[in-house]
Amino acid sequence: MSDESNTDDYLWDRRGPGDEEIVRLERLLAPRAWRPRPRRDVPRPSPASRSRLHRWRAAVAVAATLGLCVLGFQAWYVHRLQWPDAQPWRIAATEGEVTVAGAVLATNGTLAPGAVLETGTDAIARLEVARIGELVLGGNSRFTLVETRDGRHRTRLQRGRLWARIWAPPGAFGVSTPGGDVYDLGCEFLLEANEDGSGSLAVRSGWVQVEHLAHEVLVPEGARVEFGPRGEPGIPYDQGASATFVAALRELHAQGRRAGPEGATVQALVAAARPRDAISLLYLLQWHPSLRDGPVFDRLAEMMPADARVTREDLRARGRDALAPWWDALPYPRIKRWWLQWPDAFSAGEDAGTLLRDESDEAR
Repeated sequence: MSDESNTDDYLWDRRGPGDEEIVRLERLLAPRAWRPRPRRDVPRPSPASRSRLHRWRAAVAVAATLGLCVLGFQAWYVHRLQWPDAQPWRIAATEGEVTVAGAVLATNGTLAPGAVLETGTDAIARLEVARIGELVLGGNSRFTLVETRDGRHRTRLQRGRLWARIWAPPGAFGVSTPGGDVYDLGCEFLLEANEDGSGSLAVRSGWVQVEHLAHEVLVPEGARVEFGPRGEPGIPYDQGASATFVAALRELHAQGRRAGPEGATVQALVAAARPRDAISLLYLLQWHPSLRDGPVFDRLAEMMPADARVTREDLRARGRDALAPWWDALPYPRIKRWWLQWPDAFSAGEDAGTLLRDESDEAR
C-alpha cells in the first residue's frame, strides 16, 4: 500500500500512520472530546404511585374543563340577558300577509318599539324576543312592542293568539291584554286575547303570573285559565281535568259569595276531582272561604301529603295564609328555580303555528 493510502485509512478508521499535523490537532482538541457519562439507575415509581399520579392528572383535567364550562356558561348567560335600549326585535319568519306599521312585509324584517304588527287570516309571524326567547303570532293578531331593554321586555296583544317560549329571570317578559297583564316566570305558554278582555292562557312549562285589578293568579305548568268578558281571570285548572270537573268549577266560581259548602255542584266537583286538580280546589278555598266547611276541604285533605297539615280551625283563624303547606306540596316546579327549565333556552322543536291553530280549535 502507498503512503497516501495509509494516511486515508487513518482518517477513516485510525489504521496506519497519521499525518503529523493531524496528530498535533488531535492532541490539542483532546480535552474537549466527548466522554460518555456513567449510567445511573433511577428508581421507577411503583404501580400504586403511577395510579395516584394518573388519578391526579385526570382530576386536574376534569377540574379545568369544568372551570372553562362554568366561565363559558356565565359569559353566554350574561350576553343573553343584555339588550340595548329600544333595539328592534328581529322578525325571523312569516307566512301569509303580515304588516308592520301598515306596510306589508315582503321579506323578514324588524319590529321597533311602538310599531304595530298585524297578521292576516291564517298568517303567522315568528319573532325573536331580544336574546331571551321567541314568540309566534297567529292569524288576525294585533301586537305591539312597547318597551325593550336589559331585563325588561314589555309587549301588548290587542287581539289574537300568541305563543311564547322564554328563558330568563321572572318578570323579564310581559304581555298586556285588554283584560290584564301576563308575566312570564321562565316558561312556555299560549295566550289568546279578545278586544273585550276575554281570552285564555295555557302554560306548557314553568309558571305564568296573571294580574287583573285586585286579582293575581299564578298558573303552573300543565294548567289553563280563562278570562271573562272584562278580563277577570277564572280559577286555573289542569288541562287533563274532565269536562264535568271544569263545568262544576266554572259554576261555583261564578256563584261567588253565594257558593255554599254543600250542594249538587260541589258534589259533582268533588266526585270528579283528581290529585292533579288540587290547585283548583285550593283556589276555590282561597277565593270562596265558605267552601271550607264542606267536602271541598275534605277532598283536599285526602289528596295532600300527611306532613302538609292544614286544619279547618286554622283556616278559620288565619284565612288564606293557613293554606301555605298545601300550596308548597303541589307537584309543580318552584318559581325561584326557573333556571331548571333549561330546555326553554333553546328554540322550540314543535311547530308553534300548529300549536296556535290547535288552541284556536279547542277554544271554538
